[in-house]
Parts: sequence; structure tokens; C-alpha cells
Amino acid sequence: MTEMQPRDFSDVWAFVRVVDTGSFSEAARQMGTTKANISKQVANLERKLHARLLNRSTRKLGLTEAGSAIYGNAVRMLEEARALEATAAGLQTGPGGTLRVSASMAFGTTCLAGLLPAFMERYPDIRVVLSLTDRYVDLVEENIDVALRLASRIDMLSVVARPIAGIRYVLAAAPAYLEQHGTPQSTEDLAMHRCLTFGASGAPVTWQFDDAGGTVNVNVDSALAANSSVALHLAMLRGGGIALLPTYVVGEDLRSGAAVQLLPELTPKGFSGDQLYAVYLENRFLPLKVRVFIDYLVETTAQDQLFQGVS
Repeated sequence: MTEMQPRDFSDVWAFVRVVDTGSFSEAARQMGTTKANISKQVANLERKLHARLLNRSTRKLGLTEAGSAIYGNAVRMLEEARALEATAAGLQTGPGGTLRVSASMAFGTTCLAGLLPAFMERYPDIRVVLSLTDRYVDLVEENIDVALRLASRIDMLSVVARPIAGIRYVLAAAPAYLEQHGTPQSTEDLAMHRCLTFGASGAPVTWQFDDAGGTVNVNVDSALAANSSVALHLAMLRGGGIALLPTYVVGEDLRSGAAVQLLPELTPKGFSGDQLYAVYLENRFLPLKVRVFIDYLVETTAQDQLFQGVS
């Protein structure tokens, strides 16, 4: 096996600067060199990697599939090199830089956004870029530092998944709905109620509950199906029916009386899993900005009543 030789990675830095600026000319200006030299370095990198990284046209530059994957890794290399230089020079006074976080729409809007101001106050040199989407994101292709995912387990291949907090679910309905339709006293009563379910098909779903005797499966018809717990939450508050929701979405309404918890003796199983994970790429040198963010989430969710039930 041929031993890898040391290299200065100047072609990698040139490639990153071209992508960031969208221009060979601007990259050359910022790096204090010529456009021809930048173009040569990027071409050298493509030749070494045996892959085309950029789609070039007279109007704009675009990343190829290989270029997108390599760009994400190159940015992390650059950030780690800068952190190493700062540490060696005695300049590393605290975490900083841009932290790119991905989360679901529901968790991001109802919980995470409210936790970020205190984090930014604690670490003023960290700039947060929050991307909210309910689809599965590729950390490399989309240059994400941390993805917050709700699941029962994470299939780990090239990522690390650190548990952040347990997720609890409750059955809830608005007082106005219960006044009109009555309050279910058992899981069998749910068949007589309008149920708001998570999903996009509208087909009957199975709600699962744990009690002293084991797991209870309850088949319910969907009066309203939606692939967003935010939408189900709003419909429930307006008297649309009974919804199975995480406490970080509905907890404040239960405490204020805007919603009522049903069948509290049972422990519902959630549609998105029972654990919040922070997922990041496997990396021997975890950036400090990522480490402090994850530590902050563990600390704050342990203290947040929205993760501790509804009492």
C-alpha cells in the first residue's frame, strides 16, 4: 500500500473559496492571487480526486454531486485547521464560527427556537443557521453540523448519535370538544371519537399505549390526518378532535387549561420515536462549537418542564 505523502491542501482551500464566493475572480481577489492560479488549483484537485467538482458555465458555477460531498468535508477541514492554529497560538478563547443546525418543523418552531437566544447569549461568537425541514437531511451534502432527530434508534454508519432527552407523548383534546362529545374513559371509547392522526395517507392508524399489563394497540380512524404535529396541535386546540402529541408541543396548553390530557394512566408511544438525538458526522476532532451546543441542549432539556411531563 502506497504511503500518503504530506500536502498543504492549498487546492482544497481554493476550491472552498470559489464555492463560497461563486466566482474564480472573487476567490482570487480574496486570496491575493490570480484567477489563473485559482483555476489551476481547482483543476489539480479534480485531477487528484478523479472527479469533476464544479459545473462551469458563462453565467454561474454549480457543485456536482461529488463536489457537494467534498465541499462539506473541506469546510470542516478548514474550520479544524483554523481552530488548531488558534490553539497553537494561544488565541482560542472560546467557541465561535457558524453552527449549522437541522431540525424538524415542529421541534424547531415549538421548542428549539426558544432555546437558542440563551445559547447565543452564552456564546456570542457562534452564529447559528437553523434549517427546519421534516425530510431526512444528508449532513455532508447539505453541510449540516448537527441534526436533531426524533427516533427510537439511529442507524449509525458514519455518524454519531448522542441522546439529548426523552420525548413524552400525551392524548389531548380541547375542553370545547370534550363538552360536545364527552370524555373517553378507556381506549375502547376512542373508536367513538374524532381522532387527529399523524401521517399523509389518511388510512386508519394504530396508537400504542403502555400500562401495567403491557402494550395496548388501539386502531383509530383518522378524522384528520396531517404529516405535521404543529397542524394537529392547532386543529386540536380549535376543537377538531383528540390528538396524540409530544409534550414539548402541547405541554403549555395542558398547564394553562387550553387542552386536557386524556387517559393519563396510560403512556402513549409516539409516532416519531421516544428519544431526541443530536446527530453529527463521526470526527476525531469534534469542533468546539458543536460540543458546547450539544452540552447546552442536554443541560436545558433536563431542566425544561416540556420534556418532563405535564404535571
